[in-house]
Amino acid sequence: MENRRHRLNWEMSRDRCLRLGKPVPEYKPKLASKGTKTRHLAILRAILNMAVEWGWLDRTPKISTPRVKNGRIRWLTEEESKRLFAEIAPHFFPVVMFAITTGLRRSNVTDLEWSQVDLDKKMAWMHPDETKAGNAIGVPLNETACQILRKQQGLHKRWVFVHTKPAYRSDGTKTAAVRKMRTDSNKAWKGALKRAGISNFRFHDLRHTWASWLVQSGVSLLALKEMGGWETLEMVQRYAHLSAGHLTEHASKIDAIISRNGTNTAQEENVVYLNAR
Repeated sequence: MENRRHRLNWEMSRDRCLRLGKPVPEYKPKLASKGTKTRHLAILRAILNMAVEWGWLDRTPKISTPRVKNGRIRWLTEEESKRLFAEIAPHFFPVVMFAITTGLRRSNVTDLEWSQVDLDKKMAWMHPDETKAGNAIGVPLNETACQILRKQQGLHKRWVFVHTKPAYRSDGTKTAAVRKMRTDSNKAWKGALKRAGISNFRFHDLRHTWASWLVQSGVSLLALKEMGGWETLEMVQRYAHLSAGHLTEHASKIDAIISRNGTNTAQEENVVYLNAR
């Protein structure tokens, strides 16, 4: 199964090279991730189950899906964030900053309309068809996010984040100066990462960064679940290890046990070591 995003990125690069008269890079196929395969198989299983329910099939064929570990969490350190912010192109900077201050997914940011924003109430709303869980969610806006939105006012009457300079399409024609941001445009993003010296970092990891920073600042997992629009508390458990500070008190109870038992049978030099802690 081919990675469609990889193919699309190559096609965009090919079109750009053809337009500029440069050599077209060789296409090297890339397989879809295990997670993508699992999701496709889950859809197929749901279709087959429905076919059985409707009487079209006698039974559902067995479909084995690979087990996917949902453990990847990559977030920016403060030093990395400073480097990245310094390298982001001006037209893309508001998109990145709004994503990292709200935790919204990329499509939710680039597709955001003014009708979904209430600056007086400091809220934005995501419609059910725009969220991964399929539920409408309210997004609380901090002051940084509100400042970003205020600077975007007046650029376009419908879309919040737009380009303000024309560009050339693959066929050589010129676009309008003011136009909606594309969700799949990665040139500015990848360029900023390269200049900042940041690797193994996707745009979606800005959401992980937002969540990780909040948890490290003491925000509870329950509050994070509501803020991020996750469907279940289990989905935010991946961030639990970042808030383990409250466990220090429990961990310290072993000190009392060590002080009672550890020195009773220890050799003399070990007693000195323990008492010198």
